[in-house]
Amino acid sequence: MHSEVVFSKKPVNQNFPRVLLPIYIRLQALQNSNITLWESVPRNFTDHVATIDSRVLAMFLSSNSLGFNLSRDDVGNLWMAANYTLNAGDYISTLAWVSSKTISENLTSLGAVPFPQQYPEDVKNFLDNGRKMPVKNETIQDIAANLKTQNMTQTVRNIIDFVSHQEYDSEKTKLFMSGNLNTTDILDFFEDALEVRETNSSHCIERAWYATAILRAAGVPTRTVTDVRLKTWIQVWLPEYGWVDAEALCVQPPPMFPRPLSSSTPWMVENSSDAAFPFTWLPKVPMRIANLTFGDVGLFDISEYRTVLSEPIDAELFKKDPAKFSFPIVLKPEIVYAAITQEGSNLAFSLFKENENASKTLTLGESNSVALGDLVVSFEPLRQENFLILQGFAVWEVWRFDVRILVPIVGVPAVVVVVLLYWKRRKTSR
Repeated sequence: MHSEVVFSKKPVNQNFPRVLLPIYIRLQALQNSNITLWESVPRNFTDHVATIDSRVLAMFLSSNSLGFNLSRDDVGNLWMAANYTLNAGDYISTLAWVSSKTISENLTSLGAVPFPQQYPEDVKNFLDNGRKMPVKNETIQDIAANLKTQNMTQTVRNIIDFVSHQEYDSEKTKLFMSGNLNTTDILDFFEDALEVRETNSSHCIERAWYATAILRAAGVPTRTVTDVRLKTWIQVWLPEYGWVDAEALCVQPPPMFPRPLSSSTPWMVENSSDAAFPFTWLPKVPMRIANLTFGDVGLFDISEYRTVLSEPIDAELFKKDPAKFSFPIVLKPEIVYAAITQEGSNLAFSLFKENENASKTLTLGESNSVALGDLVVSFEPLRQENFLILQGFAVWEVWRFDVRILVPIVGVPAVVVVVLLYWKRRKTSR
C-alpha cells in the first residue's frame, strides 16, 4: 500500500512562477529518417561571478521517442540522447522546466594578471582551433598580436572593445527566431570569425565566436556559454580566478568584463565550438526549426509526451517554497502543477490545482497513478543517474456522474407532465 503525503495546503500560484525557466525545442523532419537527438540538460554552474544551482524539474520527451540515454561531458554538461524514427512532417519536441537559485556570489574586482608559463591540462583545449574559430589563421593571429599586452585582463578588455564596434545584425536575429529556417545544420546559418570580420556585422553567437578566436590566438583560454533564451557570451580563464564571464555584444547588455551575474540560467557551457546550441542530431537530415524557445504557452500539449525526466527535490526544501519546485503538466482549462520530491529513500509525486493537492509515495518499476479531482496521472518510475524517469506518462480526465445532469433529464419532462395535467383538468372542468 502506498502512503498518502500532503506537503502543503498552500495553493500554487495559477500564474507561471517566475523562477521557472521553460526550455522548448521543436524540430520538424522534412524527410523520413532514423536519428538521435542530443540535448544538454542544465546543471550546476560556477564561475568567477557566482554559483547557480539549476534543477531540472521536468523534461518532457515527445511521444515518438524510442529510447534515451544520459551522459556527462568533460565540462560537466549532462546530455540526453533520444532516438527517433520519423516520417516527413513528424516533430521532435522536448520541453524542460528548470528552477535556478544563486547560492553564492564572488564579485571580486580583477587586478593585473600576468600570462602564466603553462596552463592546467583541463583548460589547454580552450586555446585550440574550433569549427567556427580559426585560431591559427594569419589574420586572426595578427589582430591578437596587436591587441595583446603582458596583462591578461587588459588583453581581454582590448579584444572585447575591438569586436564590440561591429554592427548588431538584428535582421539575422529575427530570421533565426522566426522558426522558418530549413537547414540540415543550424550552424551553417551563422558566419565564422573571418566572415564576421569581413561583414563587420554579427549576431551574439557570431560575436562570441569572433572574440573567442582572437582571445585564444592571444593565449587567453576562452569558451562560450549559451543560456535558455539562446543568448551567448564568453568566459575567459585567468590564473587564481578561474573562469570569468565577459560580454562582447554592442547592444544590451553593453560590452563588459567581468560580466555581472546573468539573470538567466546557463543552458550549456561549451567545450568546443562545434555546437552553438545545446542540442544536435545525427545524421544531419533536413529539419525545419519550428521552435527553439518557449514563447506560446498554448504550444504545450501533454498528450504529445510520454517520457518525463526529473531531478527529485528534497522534501524539506520543497515544503519551504512549493511554487518554485512545481511544474505545469496541464494548462487548460486551468493550470495543474506537479512536483517530484525525495525524503530519504522515499520518492513522492504531487499534484496541485487551486486549493487542492494530492500526493503519493512511488514504487519504482511498477505502474503508479495519482488522482486529483477528475484528473488522473499515471506512469512507471525508474532511476537513472540522479534522475527519475517516468515512462508511459499519461494524463486524462475521469468522467464522474454529476447529479446536476439530472436536472435537464428529469426536470423538463416533469414540467411537461405538470402542464399537461393542468390543461387536462382545466378542460374537464369546463
